Amino acid sequence: VQECDPAEAHKYGIVGRGEDTHHGFRITGMVEKPKQGTAPSNLFINGRYILQPEIFGILERQERGAGNEIQLTDAMLKLEKQQPFYGYHYKGRTFDCGSPEGFVEANVAFALWRSDMNGSMAGVIRTLLDEVRPAERRGAAF
Repeated sequence: VQECDPAEAHKYGIVGRGEDTHHGFRITGMVEKPKQGTAPSNLFINGRYILQPEIFGILERQERGAGNEIQLTDAMLKLEKQQPFYGYHYKGRTFDCGSPEGFVEANVAFALWRSDMNGSMAGVIRTLLDEVRPAERRGAAF
């Protein structure tokens, strides 16, 4: 899990924080995309899981949840009644690929982090910025 701005918690799956363990903490509940101001914490599930195989049977029978999608978080809540879940504070970089901006940011970062692409991609980005800036001054839209 990672921390998010509480004002942004409604965009993510959020966990409740229980007692500390040797390497993390016990999860005391989960909610997918909680309504503003109702999140149990500001700890969001960043898409890295180690799950027990029982989750697949639950997912097969899972009703659609938030966004009319089958939510892994909802299935995890059902499994949590049978076995504990634990969270670990992830220390890496994550991107929100659920938004167009986050998806583009992830791809640009990936290209810039690659030694075989970063020089050429930095040039492409500079060229695009140079094209956009004059258009912005003229009030043009893309």
